[in-house]
Amino acid sequence: MADPIIHLLDEETISHIAAGEVVERPASVVKELVENAIDAGASRIRLRVKSDGTGIRQITVIDDGSGMSPEDAHLAFRQHATSKITTAGDLAGISTLGFRGEALASIAAVSEVTLTTRRRDDLAGTRITLSGGMITSVSECAAPPGTTIEVKSLFFNTPARRKFLRTVSTELAHVFDLMERTALSHPELSFQLVHQEKEKFITPGRGDLLETIQGLFGADRARGLIPLAPLRGEIPVVGYVAYPLGSRTNRNQIYISVNGRQITSASLVRAIRDGFGTSLAKGEYPFAVIDCRINPEDVDVNVHPTKREVRFSSDRQVVDAVRTTVWSALTEKSEKEVKIPHATQRPLSGHGEAVLDSSVSHRKPGLSVSEGAATYGRSDQQLRVTEPAGSPTPAPLVSSPALRVLGQVNGTYIIAISDEGELVIIDQHAAHEKIVFDLLQTREGDSSASQQLLVPVKVSLSRKDAALVMDAILDLRSAGFVIEEFGGDSVAVQAVPAGPVKLDDPAEVTSLLLEVIEGIRGPVGERRMRAFKTIACRAAIKGNAYLSQEQMERLVQQLFLAGPPYTCPHGRPAIVRFGSADLEHLFKRR
Repeated sequence: MADPIIHLLDEETISHIAAGEVVERPASVVKELVENAIDAGASRIRLRVKSDGTGIRQITVIDDGSGMSPEDAHLAFRQHATSKITTAGDLAGISTLGFRGEALASIAAVSEVTLTTRRRDDLAGTRITLSGGMITSVSECAAPPGTTIEVKSLFFNTPARRKFLRTVSTELAHVFDLMERTALSHPELSFQLVHQEKEKFITPGRGDLLETIQGLFGADRARGLIPLAPLRGEIPVVGYVAYPLGSRTNRNQIYISVNGRQITSASLVRAIRDGFGTSLAKGEYPFAVIDCRINPEDVDVNVHPTKREVRFSSDRQVVDAVRTTVWSALTEKSEKEVKIPHATQRPLSGHGEAVLDSSVSHRKPGLSVSEGAATYGRSDQQLRVTEPAGSPTPAPLVSSPALRVLGQVNGTYIIAISDEGELVIIDQHAAHEKIVFDLLQTREGDSSASQQLLVPVKVSLSRKDAALVMDAILDLRSAGFVIEEFGGDSVAVQAVPAGPVKLDDPAEVTSLLLEVIEGIRGPVGERRMRAFKTIACRAAIKGNAYLSQEQMERLVQQLFLAGPPYTCPHGRPAIVRFGSADLEHLFKRR
C-alpha cells in the first residue's frame, strides 16, 4: 500500500501559517494590540516604539482597560481563545473590533512577548513571558490597572518573513498611519504615540473629531473642513471632508470607518469622490474622515483575516448614502459661504455623468496657427528652461530639418509634415515631458539642477509623508530638492528643481513637493526615476495650451535634439506618423 501523501501539519507550522495571515509587518502587531485595548474598555492607549538602523526593535502598548485575571492571561495566548463571542450566532452582529481569538497567539508565535495585566479589584497583577509562542515564565507582579504588552524580536524565528520588510522609515510610516486612522475612528479615546522616547502625537480623547483632526494634522487642515451630517432617510454618515491641500493623486488621506472599525473600501472611496462631482481634477482625491453608522447585523466583518474589509447586506445603499451625504454637505457649504470651483448641478451617480454648469468660455477648438508670442509667456518660460546648452534664447526660429510645422489642434496636438510627405502629429505635453525628463537626467547631481529659494518654504506633512521624505532625502536631492527637517513633521524646502515652479510662490513649492511625494511611493530603487517623471510632468507644457508658430517650432526642435522622441517617460506616444499608405488605407483608396 502506497504511503499517504496527505498528512497533518504540526502545531508549530500551523501557528506560523496563522501568524502569516494576521502579522504582515510591525503595523499589524500595533493594530491587533490597540484594537484589543479598545475592546477592553480603555480610555487611554499609549504606543511606544523603538527602532534602530535595521528595523523596529520593540513595540509596547499600554492601556487602562479592564485587565485580565491570571487564568484569562494564560488563555489569551491560545489559538481561537476570545472573550468577544461564544457561539457562531454571535458572528451575525459583532460590535467589537476583535473576535477571532487569533491576534495574541499569532503575534506570540513569531516574536518575544511580555504581558503584564491587572484587574482594578485585584491586589496583584500577572506577568507572562513567551518566546516563539511558548510560555517561558509566569509570575505575580505589581502593576497598574489595565494591560501592557511588549513585543520584541519580531519574526526572529521566521527570517524569510523578516527579509520582506521595507526600510525602517517605511515601516514606521505604516505604524504612524495606522495610529492616525485608529485615533480618527475613536475621538472619544486618548491615543499617544512615542517613538525613541519622543512624542509624535497625543489626542485629547474628549469625543470631538474636529479636535482630534487638528491634533493630528494641524490647524490649517482643520480650518478647511466641511462637516457631514446624517441625512433623513439615509444610512447615517458623519465626519468631515475637504478639498485637497496641494495635489493629492492617491487615497492616503481618505479615512473610512464603519461603526468605529477602520476599513478599506474602493467603492466607498469612489462614493466620496463622486460626492465632489466634477469639482476635483481628474485623478485628484480629497481629504475625508467618515464613519458609517450601520446596524452591526447588516455588516459582515468576518471576510478578511486582518479585518480590513467588510461586506454590507446592501452595498448600494451604503454607497449612495456616502455619496449623497458628501454632496449635500458641499452644496450647503457652497450656498452659505463660498462657490465651489467648477461646481456641478448634481453629484455623479453610479452610472451617469455629472451636468456641468460653467460660464467659462473656451477657445473654439480647431486647427490654429497663432502669431505673436506676447500672450504665451508661460509656455515661453517653459521652453526657455529646456533650451539646449549653448543655444541662443530663444532658439533660432527653425523646426527640425525633417519636419515642417503646420499648426495646432485643440491646443494640444502639433500638426507637421515630413520631407517624405508623412503626416506627423505630436502630443505637445508628452513631447515636452520627454524633453524635461531627459534634461533632469543629464544634469543629475549638477548644481544647475536646483534653484535656491530666497525664503525657505515650510511644508507640514503627515507623519507618513514626513517619514517617506526623510527616507528618500538623497533621491529628492538628486532631483533638485534641498530639504531639511523643521521640527515635528514639517520640512523646510531650501531649493527646488530648476524650472518647474515660481520661486516667489510658496503654494506652488508646496504643491510640487506633495506631488513628488505621491510619485515616489513604491520600490526604493525606482524613487529617483519616479521623482524625475513627476517633476517632468509638472514642468512640461500642458495640453490645451495654445502655442505660437515660433513656440511649436522650438518645441519640435528640442524634441528631436533630446534623444529618441517617440514616447514620454510614462510610455505614452509623443509622435504618431501617417505615411501615404496609411492615409490611403484610412480613406479606403486601397
